[in-house]
Amino acid sequence: MTLQRDRSANARRPRKGSALLMAFLMIILLYAIVFQLSYGTKADLRVTENDVTITQMDMAIESALQEVYDSLAQDAAASEGGGEAAGGMAPPTGGGAPGAGGDGQQGQNQPADSRMDSWGRPQRSTIGDIELRILVQDEDGKLNVLQLLFEDEEESEKALERVARLIDFFRDGSTVDVDRSEAIRIAQVMREHLRNRLNSVLPRAKQMSDLEDNRERALPMTLKEFEVLERLDPSLFRDFRDERGEIVHSLGSYLSVWTSVQQGSSQEDAAGAGALDAQKDPNGAGAGGQGSGQDNDPNWGVCVNVNTAPVAVLKALVDDRTVAPRFWDSVVEYRNLEKQDEEGAEGETQEEEPQLDEYGEEVVEREIFDTMEEVEDVDGWERLDDSAKDDVRSLLCVRSHVFSIYITARRKTGTSDDFGGTLGVPRPGEREDERGKGLVRTVRSVVWRKTDGETTQIVPLVRWEVLDYTPFEVIDFPVEGR
Repeated sequence: MTLQRDRSANARRPRKGSALLMAFLMIILLYAIVFQLSYGTKADLRVTENDVTITQMDMAIESALQEVYDSLAQDAAASEGGGEAAGGMAPPTGGGAPGAGGDGQQGQNQPADSRMDSWGRPQRSTIGDIELRILVQDEDGKLNVLQLLFEDEEESEKALERVARLIDFFRDGSTVDVDRSEAIRIAQVMREHLRNRLNSVLPRAKQMSDLEDNRERALPMTLKEFEVLERLDPSLFRDFRDERGEIVHSLGSYLSVWTSVQQGSSQEDAAGAGALDAQKDPNGAGAGGQGSGQDNDPNWGVCVNVNTAPVAVLKALVDDRTVAPRFWDSVVEYRNLEKQDEEGAEGETQEEEPQLDEYGEEVVEREIFDTMEEVEDVDGWERLDDSAKDDVRSLLCVRSHVFSIYITARRKTGTSDDFGGTLGVPRPGEREDERGKGLVRTVRSVVWRKTDGETTQIVPLVRWEVLDYTPFEVIDFPVEGR
């Protein structure tokens, strides 16, 4: 009886332990809800801040682009007013194939373009807390792949050999070097893509440059179109560092589709016409004869600017059995010599402030080829036979009209001072343009500098293109720690 009475008493007692457990579970639930709200709000805030930052970066990039446009226009105006004779020497006579030259004297009263110009050196600046790096590459210093569309089979084969040699050369010394057989295959795949566009895996859009009587041929709107082709490694179209930390450049630093291959027309009419006009006549025949420009170059779009062309481009122009690589080494050495002051020149009454490069170091003035005649002063010219000299004359020039402008903007997102690879003046021993911790945005704009008499226009061919890599400057000689 007593045992039964105790059990009844225990049953009537309140269960305090279950209430405590329920309270604990409610606290955990409330904490989870608050944490989720806090996390979601902070994530939305970071996304919004990033969107605002990207907008600010785009505005800073646009401001920098406008400055570069003005710089290119002012450089052309200053050059036109200088009166210095530049341009090129008369090409060899005869022939009608692209690259074979023509009659007449070219390059009268035209200045030369080089990396010593205001646009030719990378620049760094800061707008607020956004760091900018500006890099300009002239497309006239690159090999034009549109030469692969020459209807003359012999000229097309020569162009194919140039492209193959370039692909073979451009990554020499890196861990991702392309061998000769692979380079030939890549060049052939590229030509096949241009010649048989209807069978390409890439969808084809209707273009104004389409030929009604030859629908198989089409022009690339950008070099990255080749990236989708079978067995072409996408890394060929990106700048990056290999496993040893060495800089590896993209094909876009050596090949171009933006200069129009024309024959018998002026530079000003041909340059910048780009892929949209060249297809109307891949050989350039009937392209307008002597246009409104002042300097006539029948090989425009085939020749490259000897002052700005990378070493790999120069050595790819002619077979090394015709022109020894040592000659091109001498060309590169010449344009890297420190410029000597002319004797008897009137000095300035006041010393000018030295120009500084992107690292804050004084810029050393280098020699350039003001005219194509100066190429004859290069060591090794006298050892070339007449045919080789004609090839060199027809494949080189000293003018540039089409430019790719790369603007890289970066903003730090961390609070620590340990931020590797800033775009401002780098610390000693610091590599250039490492991604680091921060928001990075790189934009490319391709423009045509069109000069007609005293008027200079900057015509965008690609107004704004966001890239997924940061480009590096192509230099003639390696720099330790770069």
